[in-house]
Amino acid sequence: MLNIMMIITLSLEAEFLFHKGVYQVKAEKYEAAIASFTRALRYKPDYSEALSQRGFALGSLGRHEEAIVSFDKALMIRPDACWLWHNRGIALGKLGRYIEAINSFDRALEFNPDSFTVWHNRGITWNDCGVYDKAIASFDRTLQLKPDAYWAWYNRGVALKQLKRTEEALNSFDRAIEFQPDGFLPWYHRGLILSDWGKHENAIASFNKGLEIQPDCNRTWYNLGLNLGKMERYEEAIAAFDRVLELKPNDYWGWYHRGVALEQVGRQEEAEISHHKAIAIQAQQQLES
Repeated sequence: MLNIMMIITLSLEAEFLFHKGVYQVKAEKYEAAIASFTRALRYKPDYSEALSQRGFALGSLGRHEEAIVSFDKALMIRPDACWLWHNRGIALGKLGRYIEAINSFDRALEFNPDSFTVWHNRGITWNDCGVYDKAIASFDRTLQLKPDAYWAWYNRGVALKQLKRTEEALNSFDRAIEFQPDGFLPWYHRGLILSDWGKHENAIASFNKGLEIQPDCNRTWYNLGLNLGKMERYEEAIAAFDRVLELKPNDYWGWYHRGVALEQVGRQEEAEISHHKAIAIQAQQQLES
């Protein structure tokens, strides 16, 4: 009877500490959560949910090697747990161990073949290791399961763009925007494609939309400036490059193209200053590299 009471007490202690840890994870107090889960495991070493949540908290702090250890221990208890294989795959991907990550996602899909989240993260991992056709296949499966997954449409577009399938990529970015009009990255990449096609007015519209969402992106201001220059809207281009240089003063391409635009409106002295500044910054960066 005494042994039974002790087991019940230990189990209750573990349960209390587990729920405390879950609350701390939700509050993004990851160090405290790890301590709670670790204490819970002292009372109940085979508590797979505590091991899983401990792994998640460790991963949230970038401690991916330790997270994998937690997931592996949990999988010894629950080898059929889709979410454990999935979270293990994410941790492996963060460490650049892409093939192991893919294998983990594949194991997750054995147990839940209709998990659009697993398919999506599998696609991201193929993207990360440059196998874009397989990434697209994973994103296609994601979108069969969840057609409004704007993040999958976006990442599919990135993979297609890498394969120079730019028309399909543009269509993917447009679908992403359809489902999430306030997503910055689809607007930005849409602008890059349109710029490459010489559709500068449309590119300008995309970059402007991106800047409404994320006004401090120096690369968007830079590409806006280039396209304004192509349309001979030089004063606006100068203003765009000025904004680039406010955000990133050592951007020598920003200084160079600002100088080009200044030359076009007859502001020769300012143009020379900009070009000299570009040369000096580039030389300094080459010395430091």
